[in-house]
Amino acid sequence: MFHKHGGDIYEYKNIRDFSANINFRGMMQSVCDAASEAVARSVHYPDPEYRSLRNALAQRENALLGKKEYGADERSGTTQDMENGKFDLKERAGKLSETRIGPQHIICGNGAAELMFALAAARRPKQALLAAPSFFEYEQALTAFGCGIRRFYMKAEEDFALGEGFLDAVEEKTDIIILGSPNNPTGRLLESGFLLKLLKLCREHRILLVLDESFFDFLCEADQAKTFSGAGEILENPNLFVIKSFTKMYAMPGLRFGYGLCGDEALLQAMRQMMQPWNVSVPAQAAAEAASWELDFAKETARLTAANREDMKLRMEQLGYQVFSSDTNFLLFAGPENLKEFCLRRGVLIRDCSNFPGLKKGFFRICIRSEEENHALLGILEAALKQDPEEI
Repeated sequence: MFHKHGGDIYEYKNIRDFSANINFRGMMQSVCDAASEAVARSVHYPDPEYRSLRNALAQRENALLGKKEYGADERSGTTQDMENGKFDLKERAGKLSETRIGPQHIICGNGAAELMFALAAARRPKQALLAAPSFFEYEQALTAFGCGIRRFYMKAEEDFALGEGFLDAVEEKTDIIILGSPNNPTGRLLESGFLLKLLKLCREHRILLVLDESFFDFLCEADQAKTFSGAGEILENPNLFVIKSFTKMYAMPGLRFGYGLCGDEALLQAMRQMMQPWNVSVPAQAAAEAASWELDFAKETARLTAANREDMKLRMEQLGYQVFSSDTNFLLFAGPENLKEFCLRRGVLIRDCSNFPGLKKGFFRICIRSEEENHALLGILEAALKQDPEEI
């Protein structure tokens, strides 16, 4: 049986979907146009090397790193322009004085999940340490290739924060660690101090560290200041593999696109040997390349999402729900066990999280959407608490 995810609008028709963590602003017109125009070019095979796309992704990553790492003189105003919302990535990307990430450090996949399976197939780890609850595909990919799993269970009473206790759980036989940054379904980011200690520990013990940053783009500026992207560390830490996704921020789950970054080029080559050729379609490559340049859209989305999230969290708590802290575009909360069915009867789909290891019946996740949509959902959540339990 397949693991149940959010976003199953095919079983539930004419539904308002709060179960999938997709940008409520939808697909950008530039991304949609690029995919549409590429359909006519789909009479040809996709570029199996993703040449144009990987170049664009490398420029995107270097520009993002340049915002934080280069001195003002070297940047020639890059940081100021970005902060003032005047940053033109295509114009500025080539002006950085140092290239940190190149196309050779990037691998493209049919979503982040394909990269996890390819990594497990190429590396064949024997013993993994995972935080729980976390994205099911980590465990699925690892066990498919014979890897043993140890789980470190995060605690609801600690707001599902990951801290020093996880570092203490690393054993000598651990050879791979996969963590969400931020984590799904808890929404918590990994703070800088923790990440630095984890990087050092994995480097010293030759543990492959995988950071899944599929939701990193949803961090607002205040939350980004608490952490950092692993992309800036891959060249100094060849045992680090970073996964990114455009599926969520650029609202293209049906097109499918994710990419990985790693300083170990031999590992990337081994992964490609495990993946089918032409795994990223012509429209998906075109859409992803168009999305690569859209940093202002991501920044504004993160700002709006943070405001809507905190408003939603406060209002849900005022209703009486237990809502856990989140740094990204979804909230994990506890409610009546049959809340999903209650919402379905009212035309709304939420994510039942009871199939995540570490969670039980009565845990749910909702995507943060527009203020209007969130308030409509609040009305249903309020009604659920006022019903006779037998009627829910």
